[in-house]
Amino acid sequence: MIRECLLGLLLISTVFEASAAPSQPTTEGLVMWLDAADASNVKRNEQGRVTRWQDKSGRGNDVNADNVATSALPEYVSNALNGHGVVRLSGTAAFSADALRAARGPVTLFVVSRRLPEQAGGKAWQRLFSSRPQMADNDNVAPNFGLSVQQTTAYEPALAFLETSDVPIGPLAVGRNVVGTSEILRGDIAEVLVYDRPLATQAERQAVFEYLTQKWKVAAPQQTNAWTRTGPLGPLPQRTNPDLPLSDQANVGQWRPDPRFTDDFNGSTLDPERWHVNNATGTDSLGRKPALFLPENATVNDGYLNIVFRKQTLPEKYVRLGYKDYSSAMVRTLERGDYGYYEARARPMNSAGSSAFWLAWTGLADNATEIDIFEIGGKTKDAKFDRMYNMNAHVWATPTSNAHLAEGSTWTSPWRFAEDFHVYGLDWQRDTLRWYVDGVLVREAKNSHFFFPMQIVFDSEAMWDWFGVVNDADLPSTFSVDYIKVWRRGN
Repeated sequence: MIRECLLGLLLISTVFEASAAPSQPTTEGLVMWLDAADASNVKRNEQGRVTRWQDKSGRGNDVNADNVATSALPEYVSNALNGHGVVRLSGTAAFSADALRAARGPVTLFVVSRRLPEQAGGKAWQRLFSSRPQMADNDNVAPNFGLSVQQTTAYEPALAFLETSDVPIGPLAVGRNVVGTSEILRGDIAEVLVYDRPLATQAERQAVFEYLTQKWKVAAPQQTNAWTRTGPLGPLPQRTNPDLPLSDQANVGQWRPDPRFTDDFNGSTLDPERWHVNNATGTDSLGRKPALFLPENATVNDGYLNIVFRKQTLPEKYVRLGYKDYSSAMVRTLERGDYGYYEARARPMNSAGSSAFWLAWTGLADNATEIDIFEIGGKTKDAKFDRMYNMNAHVWATPTSNAHLAEGSTWTSPWRFAEDFHVYGLDWQRDTLRWYVDGVLVREAKNSHFFFPMQIVFDSEAMWDWFGVVNDADLPSTFSVDYIKVWRRGN
C-alpha cells in the first residue's frame, strides 16, 4: 500500500464507545482548531449567519466566510450533534484562509461532518477541506491535497482522516474547493483539526481519535489499528551499547540476547547448524519465476552474508518449469522463534531484484504466517520505489480457514535504500507489531494473527510485476547483511 496525497473520506456510521476520552486533542503542532461545540468562537452577524470561525489553536488561523449575500452564509445550529453545535453549510458558501505553512512538510488532518436527508443533493464531489498552493492544478494533485465527500446522499456523523508529507498547507478552504465556489458542502461540519506534523506514535494518534469519537459519537476509521510514519525519521538514536536494540538503548524492554539466531557473519561460510540455503531440491521453494534459488548465490565473506541476483543459463529441467536466465538465493534459519526484537544491518541490492528480510512459517497446512520486515527494490522501473520501505504481514492459512489475509504499508525515505547500510528492526509482541529504521519507529500495527513461531529469512526474488524487469546491465547485484541480532524481553 502506497501513501499518496489523495482525496478521500472514510464514512463510518457506527458509534464508537470507550472510556476516559481526552478532554481536548494534543496541541503540539496543532495549527488550526475549528470547534463548533465552542459557540464563542463561531462569529455571527445580526441575522445569525456565520461570518468567521475562529481558530482555537492559539495560532490565529481563523477562517472567513465567503463574501456572499447573508441568506447564503452558513448557519450555526446549537445542540445539533451529541448535544453540541455544528456549522451548517447549504452548498452556497463556505470558508477560506491564507496559507498556514508555505514550506513543504508533513500534515495530519481530521474533520468531523455529517449530512442530514434534507441536506442531500448538490454536486457529486463536495469538499470538506482543500489546500491548494498550486492554483493551476486540481486539489487532488500534489502538493495540493484535500478531503472530499464523494456522494450526494445523506450520511451518518463521520470522521475523515488524512496524513501526507512534503506539502505546504494552504491557501485553504473549509467546506469547498479553494478555487471559486465549486464543490461547496451541503452538510454539517462539527470540528476540524490540522497538525503541521505527523502524529509520532499510534498511541498519540489514538488519543486524538478518542477525543473526537467520544465527543461527537462517531466511529474511528478502521485504519486506526495501524500507524505509518510520514516524512523523514528525524533525530536518530545513537548506539552506545551494541548488546541492545538500537531503538532501545535505555533497555526499557530488559532485553536478553537469543544466541540461536544471532550471527555477525564473520566466518567464511554459513553456520550449517543455524542456517539452511534453499538448494532447488526436495520441498524447498524454487523461487519466484523466472529466477531460480541456487545455493551458490549465498556466500559469507568480508563480514557479510551476500545474496546475489545474477544472469545465468539454467539447467533445462528448471527451464521446463518456467525458470530461465536468472538466479538468486534464499537463506533461512533452521529453528523458529516467536516474540522478540529482530534487528539486521543491511544494504539492499542496486537492481530491480528484491532484497527481503522476513519471518515466515509455512510448514503446516493449517498454520502459515509471514511478517515482512522489509521488501525493497533498490533500482526499479519507477524511481519512487527505490525509496519505499515496504512492510507487510500475511496469513496464508489458519486452523479454520485458508483465506489469504494481508495488511501492509510503506514508508517513503528521503534517500535510496541501496546507497548504504541501515539498521532495520521489528519488535514482535503478543499484541503489537512495530517496524523500525535506524532505530526510529516507522510503523505500528495491532497483532491480530501472529502468535506462532517463525523462521528468519533473507532472500532476493524476481518481482517483475512490482519492481519491474531487472536491467541485465545492473547484474550481478548483491544484497549484503552485516549482522542479524535477536533479543527476547526480560519479562
